[in-house]
Amino acid sequence: MTQDNDNGTPTDVSSLELLGAVKSFLMESALPALSGREQFNARVAANVLGIIEREQNLHEDLVALDTKAAQQWLPGAESGATIAQRLARALAERKLAPDTDFMNYLKARQLLVTAINNPRYASRAIAEKKWRARDT
Repeated sequence: MTQDNDNGTPTDVSSLELLGAVKSFLMESALPALSGREQFNARVAANVLGIIEREQNLHEDLVALDTKAAQQWLPGAESGATIAQRLARALAERKLAPDTDFMNYLKARQLLVTAINNPRYASRAIAEKKWRARDT
């Protein structure tokens, strides 16, 4: 809960709390009562809510990482495209040399993106262990 009134009663619910409540309902109440295609669709819906929940939790970290990259490698770059798109364009046009710092940015970004999309992906854990060991 995000706010209390004078009586200490919660008055607002965050979007993350709402996502969690709907996801819990789907997983704990709806899924056991469904079968076949409906159960599959409910599981997909719960997974989508999980992705949205993780994206909200990690969005600021991803924006900060991309903003730092733009400041380092895209001074005065055009607007309208995302930072990732502008970096890709700069690489394709050979305006950016992929040095060690840039490769470390790409690795950090990929770890954040996979933490949002599929944190249990087996190769993610392997990459994180390998990449983090090299960074220290």
